[in-house]
Amino acid sequence: KLLDAAKTIMTTDTFPKISILKFKLNGKTYDIFGIAKGSGMIQPNMGTMLAYIFIEPQISRIHLKKLIKNNLEETFNSISVDSDTSTSDTLALFSLGTSNINLNSDKNFNIVNRAVRQIMMDLALKVVKDGEGLSKLLKINVTNAKNKIQAKNIGFSVANSPLVKTAIAGEDCNFGRVIMALGKSGVNINLNKLILKFGDIKIIEKGQLSTSYNEIETKEYMKNEKIELYVEIGTGKKSFTAYTMDLTKKYIEINSDYRS
Repeated sequence: KLLDAAKTIMTTDTFPKISILKFKLNGKTYDIFGIAKGSGMIQPNMGTMLAYIFIEPQISRIHLKKLIKNNLEETFNSISVDSDTSTSDTLALFSLGTSNINLNSDKNFNIVNRAVRQIMMDLALKVVKDGEGLSKLLKINVTNAKNKIQAKNIGFSVANSPLVKTAIAGEDCNFGRVIMALGKSGVNINLNKLILKFGDIKIIEKGQLSTSYNEIETKEYMKNEKIELYVEIGTGKKSFTAYTMDLTKKYIEINSDYRS
């Protein structure tokens, strides 16, 4: 039934997106499960993305809203396929009401909150991993920013750069494009404090090419299906992680041929 529901909402998706989890609360096991749809026109600010999550126990509307609000920013609102948004984004969390639990207890609420976050993160990443034309997943970790807004702006500036995304598709460690994306983020960045890494490989340090930079090692890293960038700003303690994909010829083919 769940698989049928996930298939029903698909459009350009290449696979149905399902997530199932069990969690324990006061000695009893509960189910939480969800489905999602999305492959293109994705940067939830609430693109064409649908996500429905169901949780067994009876939970009040107030707590359901709090559970979504607690976890939205770091899950669905941290992903982008092509930076395009639409008016049809939907994320809904439903309580099936099969039994009563007390979520006024911080301990109980935190257990449920972790389960909801895990489901939301799993579904959000499935959407990115099915991004139209994807060949590589890109994770941008922004750390030590002055505030969360700056960290998010920097993360999405990199994630949504066509030049960065095409370089990733071409397995080209073009760190100049990443620096460009940082510059256009609107955030005042002190290059003397900036550290940029591709995976564990340090590229930029104190505004200069790192003395430990190894071109051959970096080229080999770019062949991976998952690429991680680490951008350390050095002006504070806030962080944000953005998730996206590369931009390939296949993406252009899909979207030049597709008409809704």
